[in-house]
Amino acid sequence: MRLPDFQLHKPANLAQASSLLQNLEEGEFDWLGGGTDLLCNYKWRIQNRDHVISTRGIAELLDSQPGSLAAGRTLWEIEQDPVLAERYPALVAAVSRIATPVIRRSATLGGNLLLDTRCWHLNQTVEWRRAHGSCLKAEAEICRVMPDPGDVCVATYSGDLAPVLLVYGAEVELARPEADGSWQSRKISLAEFYQEDGIRRFRDKGAREILLRVHLPQEASAWTVNYQKLRLREAFDFPEGGVAAGVRWQAGRAAEIRLATTAYASIPELHPELCQGFAGGTLEESDRQALGEALMAKVRPMKNTAMSPAYRKKMAAVLCRRALLACVEAAPQP
Repeated sequence: MRLPDFQLHKPANLAQASSLLQNLEEGEFDWLGGGTDLLCNYKWRIQNRDHVISTRGIAELLDSQPGSLAAGRTLWEIEQDPVLAERYPALVAAVSRIATPVIRRSATLGGNLLLDTRCWHLNQTVEWRRAHGSCLKAEAEICRVMPDPGDVCVATYSGDLAPVLLVYGAEVELARPEADGSWQSRKISLAEFYQEDGIRRFRDKGAREILLRVHLPQEASAWTVNYQKLRLREAFDFPEGGVAAGVRWQAGRAAEIRLATTAYASIPELHPELCQGFAGGTLEESDRQALGEALMAKVRPMKNTAMSPAYRKKMAAVLCRRALLACVEAAPQP
């Protein structure tokens, strides 16, 4: 498949990006990070735009600051960063299992967090979609997955880094252009960033807003975190299910527990309600079993990926137990 025609813009900083946006309407443009997902969608004629604004050269998205990650950093740069490996080993480990080394050279942190939702009925060639009735996110008026009335898109979010960053308690910093060419930034908890709608995807992120940075709280490095993922192949494929578990240990006991999932809904999700009864314990095998079963009961995978919903649902318990066990094994000695 060939890419459709579009005009590529390469601003060197936010000021140049602001000038570009003054001449573009919402719906006319896309932001481009590494392009490893967006350009594939363009080849499949999924929501193509006439203008594409590359973020690869925007200086403000590439600088390093203590306690935060620039959204323009490539996954390869994060994977190779020894400071991040020491402070947030689960993040670096999750990055190392995304796609392939070649893709990680181009894909960015921001691109993974803003990854478009996917569906078996959507991510096909335009000819395939038209022959099979398409879907709500493309050319049809109803969702092929949801029962009647089928007016909500349930395409699956499949980013790997969001659940890990949710467990670490991350915030995202967004910036929007003002009329005078300046940019106004704001921070929002990652847990409040996403909206469970496969089309809209975000609660209040405007089309003109850009993801600048991911901020990690000072206490994040004190958490023991592990991420487990299910996929068809052990390389390249998007997750069919993913579970991140985090434990804040205190004197050999789990003072606080967090669980987050990806690829089970249109958004990555934290599940604080499942963990409330287990804080203060030592996360014995029976506790890990109970948490796994509770998570399995909570997730509601749809029939829109390669694996069956029933299998993905059962594997949520397995992934949860594995992640919790890894946290127990890596717990600091009291």
